[in-house]
Amino acid sequence: MGSIYEEWRRRETTVTLDVRIEWTSYTSPVGPLTLVTCESGPLLVEFPGRALETRWQERMRAQFPKVQIEFGPCSALRAWLDAYFAGTPLPFAFPYHLGRFFELSPAMVVVTRAMWEIPFGQTRSYDEIARATGLNARQVGQLVGANHLAICIPCHRVVGKGGELTGYGGGLPKKRWLLDHELRSAGLVLQFPGA
Repeated sequence: MGSIYEEWRRRETTVTLDVRIEWTSYTSPVGPLTLVTCESGPLLVEFPGRALETRWQERMRAQFPKVQIEFGPCSALRAWLDAYFAGTPLPFAFPYHLGRFFELSPAMVVVTRAMWEIPFGQTRSYDEIARATGLNARQVGQLVGANHLAICIPCHRVVGKGGELTGYGGGLPKKRWLLDHELRSAGLVLQFPGA
């Protein structure tokens, strides 16, 4: 766990006091999403109710008193989401910059990395992530649920040990849609006995 967290910390750089944050709403096939970006990359991709719960504006203003928060296009993130929903996802760089804006524990960093590494169209169980990170499955579940970069850091690809869909901030129907979308985009179709 230490090496990933050390790399996370090593890549952090000092943030200037004049931080510019841009936010917008994005209409997706799974409903509206709140997008928040900075010059380094995405800070938040979240369903509206969960976006409010994060109190992201309040947290940014407390950390950076001179922060400029403006409504804007969030162009790069919007383009990434457009490609994802078109079935042609672009690479998503690991968000080292998040450590400059949010207090993240070493456990959160390694779970974020484990989710980021799950390929498009595949899933991993909470138990598999627990084994890979050296954490217990319950802790992994809490940390997966704390992810605020929905879809980009694919927490929807984390499932129960038998492959069952469990927990998702946007709701299980949205999780199912995202997983089905990825399978369709990869040219795979699930068939169930008797269907």
